[in-house]
Amino acid sequence: MTTSLTHHSADAAQKFSWLGVIAIALGAFSLVVTEFLPIGLLPGIIKGFGISEGTAGLTVTVTAALGFVAAPVAALSVGRIDRRVVLLGFTLLVLTSGVVSAIAPNFPILLAARVLLGIGVGGFWAISITAAARLVPENEVHKASSLVFSGISIASVVSIPMGSYISTHYDWRIAFVVASVLAVLVLALQIFALPRIDVQQEVTVKDFFGLLRSRKIVAIYFTIIFIVSGQFSGYTFVTPYLQKIIRFDPNTISALLFAYGVLAVIGTFVGGALAGRDLHKTVYGNVVLLLGSVIAIATFPHHSVIAITSLLLWALSWGVAPVGTQLWLFSATQHAPEAAQSLNTSIFQLSITLGSLVGGLVVDHVGLHASMWSGAAIFALAVVMVIVIGRMDSAESQVR
Repeated sequence: MTTSLTHHSADAAQKFSWLGVIAIALGAFSLVVTEFLPIGLLPGIIKGFGISEGTAGLTVTVTAALGFVAAPVAALSVGRIDRRVVLLGFTLLVLTSGVVSAIAPNFPILLAARVLLGIGVGGFWAISITAAARLVPENEVHKASSLVFSGISIASVVSIPMGSYISTHYDWRIAFVVASVLAVLVLALQIFALPRIDVQQEVTVKDFFGLLRSRKIVAIYFTIIFIVSGQFSGYTFVTPYLQKIIRFDPNTISALLFAYGVLAVIGTFVGGALAGRDLHKTVYGNVVLLLGSVIAIATFPHHSVIAITSLLLWALSWGVAPVGTQLWLFSATQHAPEAAQSLNTSIFQLSITLGSLVGGLVVDHVGLHASMWSGAAIFALAVVMVIVIGRMDSAESQVR
């Protein structure tokens, strides 16, 4: 593959647009908010349709499953089509999903809306970073990429407390109305701000196979799978867990989830600072903290101080996780960043699917409390993978 995040066409100077980058970042923010809203809305969805916690968790699972499929398919199928047109199309899918979710008369229709969203999520994630990189000078590419990632990271942590607050004080459908209004505003900004975004080379199947030939890159992807799966095995059911196991009242839950979101956002900046000093130690220390905090909240659910402290540490460590793993992956895939990003999108969505599905099965067949233990077990696998990669790095340094 000859293209990279820093490749610009000859007439790129006419296309530079930080407003366009902001429009892409807000698009990422909008779609991730819509994707993760159901986690905070689970109690309302459960009550509204008369379904179990595990069944309601499918609103997260089906979106991630379609995102998993859509990311590589989008990367391979869009070819050299103007990325402005492609991004607008995926944002329109997000808007359509939000509207249908808000008016869904039954649970199958809601799931159908979430399927549409999954297509939009996978496709948008797969091309948004490289599209943003083409709108700025080469020496500003890192800033543009970081801005889009910040939209994704912040949305992933503020959507749940927002959904929980709306579900507590209003009808759960209002949350999707809010998400739809956000998508309308973003679509309008993108129509106004995005210039034509041409590409010189498309991603090929060969690029994907090239990435998978590297043992270290594969190991990094497995680490991402275990971190994200562990997160969503437990966090998908955090609202009913806080409500039924720890027995916090709705207002307290909303406040805690808001605090979770704030600390996770702070964690994204902490992660960037720590990763700049020692990337491997940052990822290793963070997965250990993820594991320890989830074990603590599972072990001491009736000790409110320990439960709250563990939840907040979990929030901080989850904020660090995407930044550390993304920088880790980026440093190992400079030769094929576009293929690496679309594959990372696919793997991230697959991991959400696996995590929420495992959590749902455990909740339905063992109990709500077991969702945290399933998350902890998967986080333990992430710790093992980080240790394995550390040994790979040590072996490589000795060879040199």
